[in-house]
Amino acid sequence: MHVINPIYDIAFKYLLEDTEIARKLIAKIIGEEIERLEVQPQEVTHQLERFGILIMRLDFKATIKTATGEYKTVLIELQKAKMYDDLMRFRRYVAESYRKKVAVLKDSGQVEQMALPITTIYFLGFPLPHIKTSILKVNREYIDLITGKKLPVKTEFVEKLTHNSFVIVIPELPSEERTELEGILQVFNQSYRLSSDARLLDIEESEFAEQPLTMEIVDRLRRGATDGKLLRGMEIEEEVVGTIEHHIREKEAVQEIADREIKARDQKIKSIDEQLKSSQEEVKSKDEQIREQQRLLEELRQRLKDKEQ
Repeated sequence: MHVINPIYDIAFKYLLEDTEIARKLIAKIIGEEIERLEVQPQEVTHQLERFGILIMRLDFKATIKTATGEYKTVLIELQKAKMYDDLMRFRRYVAESYRKKVAVLKDSGQVEQMALPITTIYFLGFPLPHIKTSILKVNREYIDLITGKKLPVKTEFVEKLTHNSFVIVIPELPSEERTELEGILQVFNQSYRLSSDARLLDIEESEFAEQPLTMEIVDRLRRGATDGKLLRGMEIEEEVVGTIEHHIREKEAVQEIADREIKARDQKIKSIDEQLKSSQEEVKSKDEQIREQQRLLEELRQRLKDKEQ
């Protein structure tokens, strides 16, 4: 059975447009029951004039209400290729989310502008150095540094200025899941990717039959595989990413040549400096020899003078 590859921005957005799937998936990742989810689509478009292409970032932002009545902002980012500006873009996106208030629909039916705690979820299509797990949680703790004890409390000041993060390292997903969450995330496993078409995964439906949420995701992605417009969008995305990566590789190649030339020039300058230093030492040595000869000559003159007297 062929399904669209959710590691593509457009396919990922298509998947999360099913708010029920998005609610269940986020709940499984963050480990909290979610009563309500409101999606705020984030589509940022900008023109790269140098390359003549249009880039559209498809980030996912949602407001959730947990079973405890707490409201949170959830940011989800998918990055299948490691670009040179990824880290700074992630930082800017989180900073922008901290800066803005969110319109929250209260149970009373009123909409209130609120600054909410943030949880970030990153789906990465590339490995991270020193990280060998498929699912990583970066968790905050309140620790009393006087006693060294962990405090079982929360306060608004800390909650709204710091956040928990979850990182899905897609290349680390194993062929055999070890946990329920890892089983659900198998639909992102790139070992199912078609060699002839990276936009599609070839999976056996029976492999996911025991996971109800995974089956919902698979069914959604299967329908996407019959959507010609969606597939064309994924093709364009691949072309755009390929173009950017090509220019980045060219830039890196030029930079590598420039670095080699700079290194060679620095070595040449260093060699000249060493030769100059050596010459200066020789001159200094000769000056000392001349001074010594002058001293000896002066002594000889003085002796001759004494002898004459």
